[in-house]
Amino acid sequence: MHHTSLAYVTAYQFYAINKAKTAQERTNFLRTFQRVLEERIPHDLDVKIDDLEFRLDNRIKITLIGPNKDECQFVSRILQELTGRVIDANNIPKNTPLIGQLTSIGSVGFGVFVDIGIEGPSKEVLIPLFRLRQQLVGNDKLSTKEIIHLYGLMNHLPVELEVTKLTYEKKGKPKVEGQFSENFLVKIRQMVEEGWDTIFTTGVSRQMIKKTLAKRGHTIDIMQIDRLGPMEAAVRCKSGTTAAGLIAHIGKFLPNCRMTVFNPERVAKYW
Repeated sequence: MHHTSLAYVTAYQFYAINKAKTAQERTNFLRTFQRVLEERIPHDLDVKIDDLEFRLDNRIKITLIGPNKDECQFVSRILQELTGRVIDANNIPKNTPLIGQLTSIGSVGFGVFVDIGIEGPSKEVLIPLFRLRQQLVGNDKLSTKEIIHLYGLMNHLPVELEVTKLTYEKKGKPKVEGQFSENFLVKIRQMVEEGWDTIFTTGVSRQMIKKTLAKRGHTIDIMQIDRLGPMEAAVRCKSGTTAAGLIAHIGKFLPNCRMTVFNPERVAKYW
């Protein structure tokens, strides 16, 4: 039977917090990553992941194989909801939801940067401070640092955004500004309305978080653990459980994990 293959490169970049990435860790990550992606492929389609490999920049080339091009493209679109895909700097789509990871968080005062995989040349998207204020704090005059703290934003946290402004400088280098997508804001509103303290985690698999919570006897304190990205999750605490208290209990058992708190009560007044 004739098979079609299709490949794309993720916007997602593999990273390790606190330490160098060893060959073993890279292999383990690809194994976990493959499992996570396979869970998303509809069972009634005969599309499989044929190959996963790292590029030099730690983005991942994913090769799919299937009976025809349409099915492969359909599956690649599903997977890209988690991984994003690299974008040519000369062909950046505007007003289209794009997946990326927060980066350089807290290093500048005029906004936050998101890596959505723009390359040739590579460029991150700036969400300027005025836009953060508009979208997240009802135009209150909070600083970038205060907004970051309020929402538990941190490096590598996956977000969805849209490019709003695109200019090309003399040498063709793009200058890109964006804003959070409507879909992303709807999710935040939902979290505010549900009212559960949430811990955002980056750097380790969701499975690892689950295991650690179970080992320390905290499964009972958790409503659910949502996958945000391949190594990023949102741990939703039960009513009466505080995220800060939980971090104090489990943080030391997850040295290669970063955790931040999203407290709906603190955020609610802006919604």
